[in-house]
Amino acid sequence: IARVTRFAITSILVTNSRNVSVMAARPSNIKLYYGDMHFWRAECVRLGFFLGDVPFEDIRDQKRDDLKAAGKLTFGAVPVLEVDGKMLSQTQAMAVFAAKLSGIHPEDPWLAAKVDECLNGCTDVTGTIGATFRLPDTEKIPAREALIAEGGRLRMHLGGLNKLCVENGDCGYAVGNSITMADLAIWRLVGWLESGKLDGIPADFVDSTFPALAKLVSTVNANTKVQEWKAKYPKFYGAN
Repeated sequence: IARVTRFAITSILVTNSRNVSVMAARPSNIKLYYGDMHFWRAECVRLGFFLGDVPFEDIRDQKRDDLKAAGKLTFGAVPVLEVDGKMLSQTQAMAVFAAKLSGIHPEDPWLAAKVDECLNGCTDVTGTIGATFRLPDTEKIPAREALIAEGGRLRMHLGGLNKLCVENGDCGYAVGNSITMADLAIWRLVGWLESGKLDGIPADFVDSTFPALAKLVSTVNANTKVQEWKAKYPKFYGAN
């Protein structure tokens, strides 16, 4: 007798190139809570759902204090997902969940681990830059310039992501030969770095230093679903 759970409302089987073949059960209600911004931690999750046509509520106007009071912030931070009334936090967990529902997560254990490696690399980059925001204004630029110099920690982290792309054949994808959550995360991470809003980090730093990452960004930008998403949010994607 088949066992039926409330998550087994809709099942999909998606086979996408040699490295992706995932069966997933779609929940009946998904809500993503984050601010009205396209920072990679939330944007890669949004895009993950969008690429697979997975319905979700993109809630951008809920205050953090209200979410905390409602008991929705397990670790005190956003973004978070609410899935059929249950909460999920931490970027990597949410991103992989979205990717599995959309059929863009590798079934092969090694390739799935490589996606995790890329996501953790993006987190390393964020943490390294994030530490500079706590510095006095007079120290921010020198600190960031040191991070991107030869031997700098940010250059090391980005070099690691670039290496992963090269080891994958420098094909425009970070893992396998089709788009995965790794690509979406790196794409938006690079968009943040290239925004020109991080004083001390030139907008062309990634393009001029890490060609495999630049190629990945071009590949993701050429994806028709990504183009459709960008067209929905011109205030964010008019420039990058």
